[in-house]
Amino acid sequence: MNLKGCKVRKMKETDVLAVANLESACFSAPWPEKEIRYEIGENPCAKVYVALSKTGDVIGYIDFMITFDSATVSRLAVASGYRRQGIAQALLDEMVIVCKKQREPVEWITLEVRGSNGPARKLYKKNGWDEITVKKSYYDDGEDAIYMVRSIIV
Repeated sequence: MNLKGCKVRKMKETDVLAVANLESACFSAPWPEKEIRYEIGENPCAKVYVALSKTGDVIGYIDFMITFDSATVSRLAVASGYRRQGIAQALLDEMVIVCKKQREPVEWITLEVRGSNGPARKLYKKNGWDEITVKKSYYDDGEDAIYMVRSIIV
């Protein structure tokens, strides 16, 4: 998928360091390289895609797991200099395409998002996610998570 010069493709082993750097820049509890390698090499449920700039730099990524008729977003990150340019949207769109192509099509996608992450919550709501409940003190720092669900049944 291409969007304003951005290309989305499956993550490769050669992307691990760039994704680890993105993790460190975007999350208060970033995944280590070992966890990222596990996701692309050993986790049979994980699907991981990266967004690349015109110059081929990793500027975003999404990690989601498909189990039977549902999927869960594990991670979604976009480099700070590339936010609000449709990169997260392109990654979400790719995830939906992948989910719809499964032998047993995915019907539901779930995720947790920090209550304080207004821009992400707005993006998810725009894409059809509903806020279902609050998971109190979900994150290591004690912040609540908003549990969201989206149907993709055609």
